[in-house]
Amino acid sequence: MKNYYIKNRIHKRDLCHIRFVKSIFAFAIAVVLLCNAAVVSNHNTFYVSAAKKSTGSKNMTGTVKVKSKKGREMTEKEKGALSGSSFKLLSSVTSKSEGKNVLISPTSIMYAFGMAENGAKGKTRSQLESVVNGGIKTGDFNKILAYSRNRMNKNKNVKWNIANSVWYRKNKNVKVKKPFLKNVKSYYGAEVYRAPFNSKTVKDVNSWVKKNTRKMIPKILGQTNKSDVMYLINAVAFEGKWAEQFTDRQILEKQDFTNYDKTVSKVTMLSGKESSYFELNGARGFKKSYVGGEYSFVGIEMPEGTTAEQYLKNLSENGGDFVNALNNMKHANVIIKFPEFKSEYNVELSNVLKGLGATNAFDPDKANLYNMFEKDPDSNYCFSAVLHRTYIEVDDKGTKAAAATAIVVNKVTSVIAHDIETIEITLDHPFVYAIVDNTNNLPVFIGMENVISEE
Repeated sequence: MKNYYIKNRIHKRDLCHIRFVKSIFAFAIAVVLLCNAAVVSNHNTFYVSAAKKSTGSKNMTGTVKVKSKKGREMTEKEKGALSGSSFKLLSSVTSKSEGKNVLISPTSIMYAFGMAENGAKGKTRSQLESVVNGGIKTGDFNKILAYSRNRMNKNKNVKWNIANSVWYRKNKNVKVKKPFLKNVKSYYGAEVYRAPFNSKTVKDVNSWVKKNTRKMIPKILGQTNKSDVMYLINAVAFEGKWAEQFTDRQILEKQDFTNYDKTVSKVTMLSGKESSYFELNGARGFKKSYVGGEYSFVGIEMPEGTTAEQYLKNLSENGGDFVNALNNMKHANVIIKFPEFKSEYNVELSNVLKGLGATNAFDPDKANLYNMFEKDPDSNYCFSAVLHRTYIEVDDKGTKAAAATAIVVNKVTSVIAHDIETIEITLDHPFVYAIVDNTNNLPVFIGMENVISEE
């Protein structure tokens, strides 16, 4: 009995020891798990913190809840108005080209400014409507462009891509209005991005443009500026094959092409036949269709003694004539020849647009973009640049073309006078003067004028 008691007591002591060891082991595991949890927690905290400090752009499109607008077709009157504004814009650009190649995309420009007009008010908006829209009001312009974008992007015969985006600075002092974002998303399908406006933003914007122009335009922005607060960007890409392909016999190599300066280049000419032509301001032109027949290449031969610049200037005075001419093609056996070519072009359009009458949008004092931004009593918003790049490639297979337009919006300190006390300072006796560095208000020069000699 004694032996059993001793043996049983030893057994219980062993069990207690085992239980104690298990407890220690369990506690150790718990500590390890807690440590791991802490590591994971710290990792997540760091990740969130890192995300907050991210230098990249954030896609905010999903936060703008709207339904896409279908829009409507444009009237004949509106076609004439837009044709007129397009040729006026082109003529203004070519007037400064000095014989260089020029290519613009009125469509790309219209989509960028269509978005911008939804953020403008008063005279700022009406000037843009006059210059860009040919007088069409923004509400109608929205519907026309929405319909055109939907129709073009859905075309199955040629490849279109019309894309729009809005990029705004991540800054508590830059408050973009939701109704503006809803309009540009519902009518223009615009993507919305919040960005820090640094070198990464430049990369993000250029990547977006490159993607949406199918790599034909690799970049639109070079850098950001401290005063930049928004970019309104359109990208257009087109690829169409000829409805009637050229045969080997119709591809004529090493043909002469006389340049603007009277020098001669050797080019590959594409020759063919069409069944109609048009006449316009003393010139004859042709249309060659792409697959599907919804889009065509138009070529106009300049009249003897008339330069392309002169011709476009005359045409810009009544751009509706272009639409009428193409509506009234004349039947004939038409032999056509035109060269294969590839061209790239870029231009800053601010001065062109101001020259045509859209001045307020670029004026820090007069710009009214308060459909786009919340008001700031000490600052104002205005356009600082309109960047436009184009690309075209025409060969025996068809045509590839692309364009991108970026409107840069700045936030600037307002110089509009406030109602304050009026005083007079008249320096008609000895005075002190200085030239100061406004960055730190330190004088670069300082002086005292006691005597002013007679002349």
